[in-house]
Amino acid sequence: MPAHTLQPPEWIDAAPIRVERTIEISAPPEAVWQRISDHSSWPEWFAALDSVVVLGSPTGVGGGRRVTVKKLPLDEEFTAWDENEHFAFAIVRSKLPILESMAESVRIEPADTGSRVIYRQGLQAKRGFGKALDVMWKQNAKQLDIALQNLKQLVEQA
Repeated sequence: MPAHTLQPPEWIDAAPIRVERTIEISAPPEAVWQRISDHSSWPEWFAALDSVVVLGSPTGVGGGRRVTVKKLPLDEEFTAWDENEHFAFAIVRSKLPILESMAESVRIEPADTGSRVIYRQGLQAKRGFGKALDVMWKQNAKQLDIALQNLKQLVEQA
């Protein structure tokens, strides 16, 4: 699979395409983290994912996983891992011909009712494909809203 530029979570602020969603979950950050850090459970709440397989270490910066979306494999490397607080990763290999870089960040903060989850995505297209990726990603961003609602339900019912 072709390689992509590894981007740290801070890069999302400068990414040409950015998506951010926030949701309140009536559970402590530890309960939310338990679900976020359980890679095999992601397809249960993030329906766009067909499967998740850990590559290397399942925890810590430098660990990774392969997610499959509509039969398309994407290799991710963890770029932040702060227990109960922050998980981030970047796509480092994929067969997406228009993608230059992609990074995602999930922050969990204490809130009055339990936890606040802030999920951010940053993307950069290869030269000449910015508009196409922007249009495509607007549709995919809707899946993030659904995923966070599913995450909320699963964590609050546990």
